[in-house]
Amino acid sequence: MKKTFTLFFALVFLNILFGSVTSYASDDNYIYPYQEIMDKLNKELGSTFHVKEEKREFFYNNVKDITPSAFEELLRKQYKEFTESLNMDMGPGNEISQETIITPYYVSEDITQYASLSYNSSMYLSSNVFSFTGGSGTFKYNSIYSYGTTWPSGFTGFHWEVDSKSARLSSDEKSCTVTLRGHPEDANGVALALSLTASNTFYAN
Repeated sequence: MKKTFTLFFALVFLNILFGSVTSYASDDNYIYPYQEIMDKLNKELGSTFHVKEEKREFFYNNVKDITPSAFEELLRKQYKEFTESLNMDMGPGNEISQETIITPYYVSEDITQYASLSYNSSMYLSSNVFSFTGGSGTFKYNSIYSYGTTWPSGFTGFHWEVDSKSARLSSDEKSCTVTLRGHPEDANGVALALSLTASNTFYAN
């Protein structure tokens, strides 16, 4: 009885193991035609299309209903838009430096501030600002909620995808400098091997 019981679980384990391997191989076989398209375009256009390992499943789910030829047409269109957007770059290394000023209407207020980036994206800082008097120049950052990048709803071209980020308050807490590092990536998870850096100082008012 013990041998039968052990054999049963051994068979179940092998079934799960080989089932997983088969599924993964199937995914690899499905992705292969799209990888060929990316390799072809990288050679032809000098682009750096690739899919990060951790986004393979995400990529698979997004392109499984797209034919390879339609996928190639989409990437060509997106890359054309991408190269055209380079002409609107904001300086060496995609660095920007500008001041965003918002004057709150209340002594304590939740605000979201924006600064333009390349690739149809914007940097944002969501926070709460506070002042005892409400006068101009008296507001300070009370809480930093979130920060990063955003782009238009429904946009499928290359946007600014964040890899790492940091926010640093000034000693008087009246300004906050946000620094982002990232890369261009489209809605399907196709990334370009281009390093992006942006730094912007936001002011409470």
